[in-house]
Amino acid sequence: MENNKIRVTVSLFFKIKDADIFGGAGSIGYSESKIDLNTADLSGFKLQEYAKGQIESFAELLKASEENIQIVSRQEYEDNTDGD
Repeated sequence: MENNKIRVTVSLFFKIKDADIFGGAGSIGYSESKIDLNTADLSGFKLQEYAKGQIESFAELLKASEENIQIVSRQEYEDNTDGD
């Protein structure tokens, strides 16, 4: 291992309600975000802060309410996206 570093990917899966990009009011869409890290120690990675920031970013990008963006399991994401 290069300098004791490990390559890690953190993936978050989201269920997004009422966003225009997915059909507007009453719609449900799914999205994913990933970050690749090359680190020897994840103790400095603040997962809750990262997740909150991702929700804020998706809300701004999709013009959706943060309350309508929920983190879901990989299984729910895959069941509803046909592997997109």
